[in-house]
Amino acid sequence: TDYVEVEKIAPPLPLDFLAELLKYLTPEQLAELAENMDPQDLADIIENMNDGDVDDLDLSQFSQALLALLFGAAGLIEKFRIYDYNSINEMIDTLWRYEVFDEYTGDQWISNANSLPFNFISDSDYYDQYGSQNRMKIKMPLSTNIGTNLIGLPILFPTPFIIEGFVDAPNLVPDSETLTKDDFNSTAVNLEFTSADSVNMTFELFGLDLPSEQDIYSSAVLVSAPPTAKYTNIINQFTQLPPDFNSYYTSQPNFQTHYDALNLTIDNTDNAFVVANKTRNYLLSQFTFPTTPDEYQSAPEGRDTVDWFLEQGMGVFSDFASAFCVFTRAFGVASRFVDGFRSLDVFGQVEEITYPTEPEKNTLIIRYKNIYNWAEIYVPTDIDGDGMWAQFDVSSGAGGISLPKAFNMTVNSNFTAGPRGQVANLTAVLTTSANQSVEDKEIIFTDYTYGVDLGNATTDINGTASILIDIDNSQVVGPHVIVAQYGLSFNWTMYTVYGDIDVNLTSVNPTMINRSISNSTIIQGYVNDPVANQRVKNATVELVLLDKGTNNKIGFPFDTFSANADNSGNFIEFVNVNPWVPRGNYEIRVDFNGSWGGLPFAFGIMNDSSNRIGFNVTEPLTFTLLFSINGQPTDYPNSPNPGNLINVKRGEQLNLSVTLIDESDMSLASGEIIEFYDYTNGDVIIGTDITDSFGSASILYDIGNTNKSGPTLVYAKFGADINYSYYIVNESIWINVISFSDPLEYDLAAPFPFNIQCDLIDSFANPIYYSQLDLRMNSSTDYTNKLTPSNPEYPTVPGSNSFNFNRGVISGTFVNNYTLKIEFNGDFNFISFPYPAIFNFAYLSNSSELTRQLRVYDNNDVVIYLAVEGNPTTDVYDNSYKPERYTRGQTADFNVNILHQELNPILGDYVTIWDEYSNILLDNYTFPGGTGFVQFNIPTTKFYYAGIHKIKVQFMDFPTINTTFIIINETVNVNVNPIINIDNIVVRDDESFTVSGYVKENGTGLRGLVVNLLLFNNSLGEDSQYLIGSKITSTLSNGYFQFNLNKIALNCSQGLYNIRIDFNGSIYLNEVPGINFIPNYMVTNSSLLVPLNITAGTIIIQDGFHTAPQRPNDGLWEGDNFFIYGNLTWDNTTVMANMKVNVTVQKLNGELIVFNEVATDSWGGFNASFVIDATWSEVNFIDDIKIVVYFDPGPNNLEYVEKNELKFT
Repeated sequence: TDYVEVEKIAPPLPLDFLAELLKYLTPEQLAELAENMDPQDLADIIENMNDGDVDDLDLSQFSQALLALLFGAAGLIEKFRIYDYNSINEMIDTLWRYEVFDEYTGDQWISNANSLPFNFISDSDYYDQYGSQNRMKIKMPLSTNIGTNLIGLPILFPTPFIIEGFVDAPNLVPDSETLTKDDFNSTAVNLEFTSADSVNMTFELFGLDLPSEQDIYSSAVLVSAPPTAKYTNIINQFTQLPPDFNSYYTSQPNFQTHYDALNLTIDNTDNAFVVANKTRNYLLSQFTFPTTPDEYQSAPEGRDTVDWFLEQGMGVFSDFASAFCVFTRAFGVASRFVDGFRSLDVFGQVEEITYPTEPEKNTLIIRYKNIYNWAEIYVPTDIDGDGMWAQFDVSSGAGGISLPKAFNMTVNSNFTAGPRGQVANLTAVLTTSANQSVEDKEIIFTDYTYGVDLGNATTDINGTASILIDIDNSQVVGPHVIVAQYGLSFNWTMYTVYGDIDVNLTSVNPTMINRSISNSTIIQGYVNDPVANQRVKNATVELVLLDKGTNNKIGFPFDTFSANADNSGNFIEFVNVNPWVPRGNYEIRVDFNGSWGGLPFAFGIMNDSSNRIGFNVTEPLTFTLLFSINGQPTDYPNSPNPGNLINVKRGEQLNLSVTLIDESDMSLASGEIIEFYDYTNGDVIIGTDITDSFGSASILYDIGNTNKSGPTLVYAKFGADINYSYYIVNESIWINVISFSDPLEYDLAAPFPFNIQCDLIDSFANPIYYSQLDLRMNSSTDYTNKLTPSNPEYPTVPGSNSFNFNRGVISGTFVNNYTLKIEFNGDFNFISFPYPAIFNFAYLSNSSELTRQLRVYDNNDVVIYLAVEGNPTTDVYDNSYKPERYTRGQTADFNVNILHQELNPILGDYVTIWDEYSNILLDNYTFPGGTGFVQFNIPTTKFYYAGIHKIKVQFMDFPTINTTFIIINETVNVNVNPIINIDNIVVRDDESFTVSGYVKENGTGLRGLVVNLLLFNNSLGEDSQYLIGSKITSTLSNGYFQFNLNKIALNCSQGLYNIRIDFNGSIYLNEVPGINFIPNYMVTNSSLLVPLNITAGTIIIQDGFHTAPQRPNDGLWEGDNFFIYGNLTWDNTTVMANMKVNVTVQKLNGELIVFNEVATDSWGGFNASFVIDATWSEVNFIDDIKIVVYFDPGPNNLEYVEKNELKFT
């Protein structure tokens, strides 16, 4: 069924956030927070993040909330704790996902993900499949509500592995927890609580080992083939900009400026990871994090959040993550925005509670100051776009209040390109637009390409710092990106080292391709600097295909022209051989021409060629097989012409012959092995022959007893080339009838199909497959059209030779005996064969007539005349036409006359007479022929009980019957259930009740007897008029009766009464046929008396209560008088005077404070008063007490009266 979300009640916060906020903030801090943001708004944002429902994220409000949490005491509120982790070092970079968003509107992030139920992972599956993964426990503080609570969970990327059976919290309904997960893996849990309390909820989860950024970089590729539909959908959804890129670019000037600057660093060959990394580096170099809340202003209403951030030059995590997503989307990289928490707080610290002697108890605390934003990017790892989502920490290094102010950095090198033996002077210049010193700043110089720390230098008063680098044998040939960095400010320059280079081809796998199987191979090798003895990164090599033993290059042999070495200097390229490369023997070589990353840094200066590895391109040869049987060529691939097919008898031979032609030059192919197969007879090989100099091969095929009659498919085969033909075994085909229905008959009155089963075989019992049969029915003329379903009949299992006819005849068919015949008309359906064909060979047709005829009859064509003592039966008996009545010892005479299909029964036909209700056979009679009359004289001693008996007469086993009724008039027993309403007490005008019992004779319940219910007072005077409800009914088939009384009338006096059930001899049977009401037709009888107590009710009426001199609403004051007053009446509202009433004042838990017994006045009124004294000390207000007035008839000497109690409100 479709998933339906729970109806959300007020979602729980991590404890009461506002209440917790007030604990952490001083009045001054609260006032300072209120200047920037309403505390309630802050609580609302936290609620939206935790309620398990991904709400739209207002970036302006969220960024202000971040400041309050990151820089204020509010951030000290605890979010969750983590237990059972391996080590704190493994947790430093952990990000805890909550919500993911895909649509950016300019001032909001919106999620279009759909939530559906998601399965927990079982404990056994964890150990079987993921046992190596660290399993952690999370503890979260919650404020719960009664009922279902939807709670967002912190999870690990990418899949929410929440372990089944380990969600626990106080007051949690057992087994109530269910998970939901949306399309972006945001996860929530539904928990049902029995009370509203602050609790700690724990659950267990684990995550997968995530690839490092180096791993992602190594696997990332550029999409260069037709993309998959999945990748196209991802790009369409996750590169969205409002409303599109062109409109956004032209309407947001600051975005336009930075997009153009960033575009200068991004190449068309950069894959998704490289683009994302360059975007992150650009944002971290150009923008800063505020050191205090005063430095930051969120985007004004109506401004695009990202464009505002770019204009201000400063932002929080949400700004960096939003800008990152917008820029990567602009460059075609699918990305999405994430909110959650990280293990590091804003100061770069991890808060851990350690237990040195018990490290298993170590706890990592996550507070609201750990709130964080990042992104996820989609990285293609296949050229068609297949890939993976990767977690991408955008603000890594941007957070923390100790970050330096923004500086600008430039760097250059006097050495740009050349051989070893020179010195490079690297000069960095640090500048700033702020009024800050640029002197004495330590600049770090790094060879970014090879990860070498080149050294540090301190800036002078002008912000200039320089170092000298020897271009010696330690420098690897090729381009080097040199980075100068101070804090978050950095820039780069480049130089290229010339020198010797070695290209090595290590493998080609496979070294031979067959185009009929695959065009692909893998070319693998490495590029090395023999002087520095290091591998060369990112070197571009050309993939060359040469004619074997020559230097003749094949133009554009592969779908990939070149390959780039990775960071280890290795290259591995999957290539497809282009279709224009002819088959033949080749060699593969790899050439280096001075390019890195496809750019000609040393083109024409540095060159090398690798060793060669042999490579062969093959393709299947195609041949034509000219196939003939006895010199008759096949019609294949056209449909076979039956007139061209060879007919053969068993004991004869066929000549199967082939001429083989090589299509490459249309020559006759000699010396090749031809195989001949018989497909129809089991796809078995008949024999083989080798083609002679004329390309001919042939065999003789003996047609024996195992060859099936009918058309036979044979074929000749050479390699993958096949040719087909048919021949005909012209031998008899037989219908083997296995079984048919016994008796073989069909009743038009009760249609049930008859069945015939048969096989289709030839004279040697070979099964004849893929055919069909017809069933025909005649009686001097053809009545086949009366059969249903119509012909033909197909095999029970398609392609088999077994047939199962289930047939009937249509209504209106004449009652008669019919001859059945099964016909085979020579039809064959080989449409499923490799050479499909449909044949009809009339000369192979045959038929089989069943040895027994089909009898069609109509059981309903039976008439039974029945009379009792000469009186014919009727559908309904009544007082004017009563059923016959007998006493035991008499004989009942039944007159029967039968016509079957308007004729007297034949010799051997029989009739039976039954006592239907008892299912007793009373007598039977076999007809001698010539008459259908018989009289049954049945002694009434055969009827075991009194009352109504239904007599049934049936002719043989035909469904037609006739029935009548007789009455056995004997005394019956009326038994009534002595227990009424459990205690035989009924409150008048208040309670309904039932009276039930049985009417029996000789232990058998008697149906259709009319019984009456009567009520008698203690003096045995009849008071039935006080019974409200039906007082007459008839017994059911088991003799059971039941009276349902609505109540006892209000004007009935309370006291002791008796119930009696009378049977006055009347009968009534609601059946078809049946008996209308006939009074006084049997011996009467009555039940014993059953006592019944009828009680009167009482009514307590609340008039009110008050205190004096104070008012109740002002509280309960010691010394005041407390008055309680009301009225007591009978259930018929007459007053109850001079009755004792007990009045109590109680605590809410039922503990007694005071009580008083007062008497009602002549009007039934009562008034109790109390003085409020020290016994009332624990209650202060009316709402703290309850008033209970109680009436007990016992102390008032009243019988048959109900107790009563009323709580005053």
